[in-house]
Formats: sequence, structure tokens, C-alpha cells
Amino acid sequence: MQQAPVVLHIGWMSRAVDALVRSGADVTCAVKPADAPAARTAGARTIVVPDPTRSTDVLAGLARAGLATGVFDAVCSGLEFCLLGAAAVAGDPAAVTRALAMRDKFVQKRVVRDAGVRTADCAVLEETGGAVTVLPSFPQVLKPLDGGGARNTFLVADERELAAALRQPGLTDGAPWLLEEYVPGVEFQVDGFVEGGELRLLSVSRYVQNLIEVHNGGLVAHIVLPPRTHPDLYAKIGALAETAFKALGHHDGVFHLEVFQHAEDGEIVFGECGARVGGGRTDEVVERAFGVRLHDVWARLATGRPSGVDGSPGHADGTVFGGMNLSARPGPIGAVPSAEEVLDRPGVVYAEVTAGPGTVLPDTTEATNLRAGLAVVSGADEQEVEDRMRRLADWFSAQVARATAG
Repeated sequence: MQQAPVVLHIGWMSRAVDALVRSGADVTCAVKPADAPAARTAGARTIVVPDPTRSTDVLAGLARAGLATGVFDAVCSGLEFCLLGAAAVAGDPAAVTRALAMRDKFVQKRVVRDAGVRTADCAVLEETGGAVTVLPSFPQVLKPLDGGGARNTFLVADERELAAALRQPGLTDGAPWLLEEYVPGVEFQVDGFVEGGELRLLSVSRYVQNLIEVHNGGLVAHIVLPPRTHPDLYAKIGALAETAFKALGHHDGVFHLEVFQHAEDGEIVFGECGARVGGGRTDEVVERAFGVRLHDVWARLATGRPSGVDGSPGHADGTVFGGMNLSARPGPIGAVPSAEEVLDRPGVVYAEVTAGPGTVLPDTTEATNLRAGLAVVSGADEQEVEDRMRRLADWFSAQVARATAG
């Protein structure tokens, strides 16, 4: 009988740790103090550290516990901001190189461009004072080198707007920055996994609005496109993904990829990619659309085992699925619809409501990972799903009551 893999998971992510435990792994979690009880309840041992995103904190925690990294068969994380640290803690130089290429947006674009993949021209803006013209033309997109969720991401039309963005309070501390050319066109979310260097699952979703529109109050939502109705798009994106992953050294693992279809020539342009399960409830959407549990696949591949997925997963017949954020105006909440009420809306097959009375809802235009809840919506076709999403977004926002003073 094969011995269960001994695994160190960096940071707390319930779905990732649950998948590791479900796969039979013996799990230890390096977590912040506030997350330790939940990790223990999930069946993991804990090493409590100040900040699991810092590899120095994790290594010090291991030393205090009398543990060497060599006692673990795998060191991994399902959290975007812990991926590079997990590779560093594992002490594998090749893993660090791969993780870096999947995190630093400049390094990533250089690697895939060198492999012949079309991507936006970009440059590193190392200092925020003085001249800021480092690309030949506008519009441009300013973003952190290792950011996520479109936080601190700005579309700027000229040097004046760029300089103004860099002067915003707190942003000067975030240098260096990435500047890249703006790619006009439709943005897609692409999810799946590779195994043994082979692209095993490809799920292509069209964003209802490009993610940068979140800063203008846009709806954060995506709809999975059935491969049978979009064969050319799947073929183009699949070819780009295969070339990009080979160049990035991502041979075994899940992925979350952003691409654009250029408005002028219809060709696919690489945006950015992460070695993780997509955010929101991408896992719930993909499971319904293709019958694959991405966190379970991640857990097995991250611990050096086969994915457990047989054949080529196909899209569910006759139904289209999509995932979306639920949001409302920022501020203190007095009342909010329950998950059960959301589930009663047309087409909703999954719902989470994370806000409640007393919650101070953040400004959801700052980043795509800020929200009051999540939903998975189904329909007979893409248009029905989009219509239901827009109606659900309007209904949910209207139902949220503000807290009264006193």
C-alpha cells in the first residue's frame, strides 16, 4: 500500500487544504494565528507564523518546531501570494524558477514572448518620480508586478494620467511597477490543468465585462463557452496555452490564464497566468461545466500523483454555466439577502453570501476579489446566462439595506 504523502501547505485556504486531506495526504499548515483553529478543524497540524507569505517566517516557524523541509514529500500552496514562497521553502531551484515565471508579470511576458507567443509590450517602471515615459505609445496599463484581482491597476491615456495615477496616496510605495500596452478586445478567463506536459482540460470563459472595468463599477462575471459552439476559439487558445506552458515550465498543475482576442485582427494575445485554481467560484463553475473538481486535481498533482481524471473531460450538454460576484454600494450593511434567497433566483445553482448585518462592505471597484457574495448561474445559452446575471446583480444590490446610525 502506498504511503500517504506528507505535505506542508503554506497559508490557509480551506478548499485547498480540504482537497489535500481528502486525497489522503498528511497535512501540516503554516498559518497566521487567526487561521490555526480552522486548519486544525480541517484535519491539519499547524505551524503558527506571523505572515505565511514570507518564506523567512515559514522557515523560522519550521525551525522552532524542530522540522526540516526534507521531512515533507511536497511543499505547496493553493494561495497565489504563497506560491513563490512555497517553492523557496522547498529549496528546489528549478521550482523557484518556475514559480517566479508564473508570478512576476514582466518575467512571465518575456518568457512567453521569447517562445513566440503574442503578448503586450511591457516595461518595468522602477521609480515613480521624474520622467515616466518608458513605452512608445498610449494607452497603457499600469499594474503591480505581482498583483492580483486588478487591484491598483489603471488604464491611462497619456503621460498626465500616468503621472496622476502614480501620485495617488500609498501607490508610490508599490514601485517598481509594470507598464504594458493596452490590448483592445474581449477578455477571456481560461482554466484547466496540464499533466505530463499535456493540456488535459481547457475551459474558456468570456468575461461579461473586461476586468479592468471593475474600476468603473463593471460586473465581475464570466460565462463558460461550450467548445462545440466555439471550436476555432478553443483551438487558438489551446495552441497558445500549450506553447506558453511549455516555455514557463508548467508541466504538471492547474492554471488560471487571462487572454484577449484582439479587436483588430481577432488573434489571441497572452495576458497573464497563475499556477492556481481561478478565484471566485471558478471551481464550482468548472465542475458543473466539465465534471472536474479542480482543487482535487491540484492536490494530487501538487503532491506528485496522477490527476485521477480519465480521458478528455467534455462540456455538459444543453446547459451553460457562469460565475459572478455579488456586490452593493460600500459602507455598513443592515440587511442582506441570504444564500437561500439568492438560490431562489432564476438559474442560480450555487450561492455564497459573505456579508451580513454589521459588515462594512468595501469599495468593490478597487479589486475583483472584493464582494458581498458569489453565485454560479446556469442557462440554456450564453445570452440567457448573461441576462440572468445582470438581473441578479441588480436585484441583489437593491436588496442590500444600509445600516442606520445610532
